[in-house]
Amino acid sequence: MQIHDALGDWSARPGPLYLRLTAAIRAAIDRGDIAPGSLVPPERSLAKRLAISRSTVVAAYSQLREEGLVVSRQGSGTWVRGAPRNATTDTPPDALRMSALRGATTVIDLATAALPAHDHVRYLIATLDDKDTAAALGTPGYLPAGLPALREAVAARLTDQKLPTSPEQVLVTTGDQQALSLLCTCTLHPGDTALVEDPTSPGILDVLHALPVNTIGTRPVVAGQEDLIHAIDRYHSKLVYLLPTLGPQGRILDLAARARLARRLAERPTLVVDDTSQSDLTFDLAPPPLAAFADATNLITVGSLTKLHWGGLRMGWIRGHSPLIANLTRAKIRADLGTPVLDQLLAVRLLRAEEQIRSARLATLRACLTHAETVLPQHLPEFSWKPPAGGLNLWLRLPAGTATAFTEIATRLGVAVVPGALLSPQQAADDHIRLVYARPPNVFDEGIRRLAAAWKHYRRAATATTTSGYPQTPVLT
Repeated sequence: MQIHDALGDWSARPGPLYLRLTAAIRAAIDRGDIAPGSLVPPERSLAKRLAISRSTVVAAYSQLREEGLVVSRQGSGTWVRGAPRNATTDTPPDALRMSALRGATTVIDLATAALPAHDHVRYLIATLDDKDTAAALGTPGYLPAGLPALREAVAARLTDQKLPTSPEQVLVTTGDQQALSLLCTCTLHPGDTALVEDPTSPGILDVLHALPVNTIGTRPVVAGQEDLIHAIDRYHSKLVYLLPTLGPQGRILDLAARARLARRLAERPTLVVDDTSQSDLTFDLAPPPLAAFADATNLITVGSLTKLHWGGLRMGWIRGHSPLIANLTRAKIRADLGTPVLDQLLAVRLLRAEEQIRSARLATLRACLTHAETVLPQHLPEFSWKPPAGGLNLWLRLPAGTATAFTEIATRLGVAVVPGALLSPQQAADDHIRLVYARPPNVFDEGIRRLAAAWKHYRRAATATTTSGYPQTPVLT
C-alpha cells in the first residue's frame, strides 16, 4: 500500500498539521499498512502530494525519528524501522480515501457515487412478508449461486437487453465489487497482466492492486479501440476490464463501435469484463452489453442494483458461460457461502418495478445536473467539463495544477471530491477531479462553495513558494 493511501483522511485529525501527519503515519505503521523496512517518500515529494509545506513533513519525520519509528540516513532516505502490528489502534485506511467510509459528518461528500434508497425500496422492505419470504425462511438459506427467482429475473432482464441468457449463466454476488474480485482472483495468476481503461473504476483498481499482477492502463474505448487491441496483443493480457457505458467521463460507446469491439475481442483469448453497473442511469436507452454482439465465452457481463436503487443494497451478478459460473460459484462458497437471501428477495421485487424506479431516478438526476450546470460556472468558472450521458458524476478539468494536492486542501475545507490520479493505474489524469452532482441542491451548493474556497487557497499557495520552489500551502487548523 502506498503511504498516501495508508494515511486516509489524515488532515481531519485534531492539532497542528505536522502532528496530524505524524499521528497518521504512526497509526499506519502500527497497523502494518506501512511495513517495516519500507522507504517513506522524500520530504519534498510528500509535501507536494499532500499540498502542505515541506517544513510540515520535516517536523513529522523528526517526531517519528524521536519515537524510534523511522530511521534516516544521508543519501539513503528515510525508512520504517519497525513497529508492533496492532489492528485496533485506528480506523483502517480507506484505500481510495473518497469512498463511503468517511466518518466525518462535517465533510460534504461529493465523492461517493451512490444514492440514498429510493422510496420504493423503503416500501418493499416494510412489506417483505409474504409466501415467497416464508418459503425462503423455511430453508437452510445457503444458496451459493443465488436465489433461483433472482437468477431467473436477471437472466430475463439481460435477454430483454438483447443478450439471451439462461439462469445457469448467472451468479448472484454481494455487489459489483465481489463480482470483480471473484473474476480477478479466479482468472489472474502472479505475473499476469490486466488491462483497464485510464481513467477507470476505483473498485477494479482496489482489487488489482491487492494482487501480484501487472496493471496496465489504456485509453478509454469510447475514445478509440486501437490502443486497447494493441495492448492486449502486446502484453498478452489475461483480463481486460471495460466501462463502455458511463465510465468516469460519463460517455457511452455507440452501437456500431460496440459491435466492432465485441467481434475483435471475441477473437482473442483474453477474458473481457464488461461492467454495466451504471447502465440503468443512462439518460437515453442504454445499448446492450458487449456480449450481445458476439457469441463468445470470453465476454463476461457484470451488473449491480446499487447505482439505481441504493448504495446499501449490496447486490450484483456475473453473466458468463456455465462452466465459468460453476467455477466462480465454488470460489464464492469459499468467500461467503452465498449472498444474503432476504436481500435477494428484495432484489426480485425491485427488478419487477425497475422501469418505474428508473424513470423517477432519471428525472431527479436531470434536475440535479441542470442545477449543477448553473452553479459550477458561478463558483468555478475556470474549470471545464462535458455534459455526461448519464450517471452520477462530472469529470472536471482543472485549469492548472494537480488534482491530488487540490483535493487535499478541499478535504481540509470540508468537501470531498476524487482526484483523477486515484482512478488511474499509473496515477495519471491528475488534471481532473470526479465530482458527484447527484446531491440535494442545498448540499451541492455548499459543497461547491467550499470547493471554490479550496481553489482560492490552492492558487494562492501556488504563487507563494518556498526557496525550494515547492508550493507553500497555508496551514489550516
